[in-house]
Amino acid sequence: MRRVRNLRLLLEYDGTEFCGWQKQPGERTVQGTLEEAVSTVVRRPTIVWGCARTDAGVHALGYVAHFHTESDASVERLTAALNGVLPEDVVVRGVDEAAPGFHARFDAVARRYQYRIATEPTAVWRRFAYRSRHRLDLEAMATGAALLVGEHDFTGFTAVTNDAQPVCRVLGAAVAAEGPFILIAVEANRFLYHMVRVIAGTLMEVGRGRMQPEQVGVALRTKDRRAAGPTAPAHGLTLLSVRYE
Repeated sequence: MRRVRNLRLLLEYDGTEFCGWQKQPGERTVQGTLEEAVSTVVRRPTIVWGCARTDAGVHALGYVAHFHTESDASVERLTAALNGVLPEDVVVRGVDEAAPGFHARFDAVARRYQYRIATEPTAVWRRFAYRSRHRLDLEAMATGAALLVGEHDFTGFTAVTNDAQPVCRVLGAAVAAEGPFILIAVEANRFLYHMVRVIAGTLMEVGRGRMQPEQVGVALRTKDRRAAGPTAPAHGLTLLSVRYE
């Protein structure tokens, strides 16, 4: 009897043409596409588990997934084989052996996302950055972002009000300029549905001067979705990395 291996995948993908990570009947999803590729390579139907349920249109540079297989192929051979059958908008950056009980989602201790805002027209980055046509005050946005750090109830920053556990611990939230872009980076132990996109929409309202930085704290304290800003478009968001112990 062959040994069952637990293999961890490091992925990057362009989410533009996908209906998110999670497999859905009749829809093109990252999970469905990846499971089809893995099943073809290992020659057996295989389930792939992911570290997060990214929305339709959201991208990833450091997404982590895992699957079980009895294949004895080397990780180098599996990496090459998977990239040989996957479409161009999904790339396996690496495959490695994981502990038998490793789970990409439940073992994660933190995830880091970045929201990219273009401050001028761009052809190359149009699928990966939201174009703001307003001048944004970087300092005000950074002041508002700093209020997010710590453990808070983020009910005011989610589109779903019945989340079983709305408390998240934000480990870092920063706003920085990079050439013609403004980057919002948020790292937390967990995220609620649309949470980073609502944070980005709120901070852009702060940057425009339509909200004061202190309003971020008000939305946290009141747990009122109406106190926060709009949900920013999905295409500006990228999952950068996942951290494990």
